[in-house]
Amino acid sequence: MKLKRPSPAMIVAVLALVMSTTGGAIAAVNYAQNANHVDGYDAVKASKAGKAKAAGNLVATYKKGDNRGRLPLRIIAGAASENSVDNLSDAVARGRNGARLIAVADNQTTAADTMIDVDLGSLQVSCADQNNNAGIENATTRITVTNGSGGAMNLSRSVGNSAPAIVTLETGTADAFSVPQQNTFSIQLQGTDNKTVVVEGTARQLGQGTNDSSCAVFATALLVD
Repeated sequence: MKLKRPSPAMIVAVLALVMSTTGGAIAAVNYAQNANHVDGYDAVKASKAGKAKAAGNLVATYKKGDNRGRLPLRIIAGAASENSVDNLSDAVARGRNGARLIAVADNQTTAADTMIDVDLGSLQVSCADQNNNAGIENATTRITVTNGSGGAMNLSRSVGNSAPAIVTLETGTADAFSVPQQNTFSIQLQGTDNKTVVVEGTARQLGQGTNDSSCAVFATALLVD
């Protein structure tokens, strides 16, 4: 039996079939080889994105937790690590504020009230009546620094433009001074391991010469470790 030569149309059809089949196979191979890739790059989980594994690859965001949808900070060039940020926050000065308005009783002194915890101890305030006449009050502010650091510390304090008083304050002891009328006060504490506290405050006496006198005090403490 003599086979007929295939027609040009048949040849074209066969070639098209072969090409389409081969292309699909190649595509399938490429798909399988790149199943774990994005645009040809490896993808690395955020939790495992160290410098070695992340180099030259894509990094996925966190899938869950507080950082869900975020990239790990450690892979971003120029960004500080979480530990570095924590260490920096521990090294910089921390501020604490306090304020009190204390009414004084006739011919009495109020109990000391802790206005600011200064880490090395406490800054306490009280209000005293300096007028001995009944029914007439002249308030004055009393500031007390108590050493609760567990060791001796240096203390410097001044009121307004007066010369500073400098003492060594043993642990568990206190230093007290008055701020009469309207004035500012400054305190500097220096304890073990170079921990330093600087306090800047203002005291104001209200209602002098009346039967309703009081002390208004506010201050800011800066703590440096």
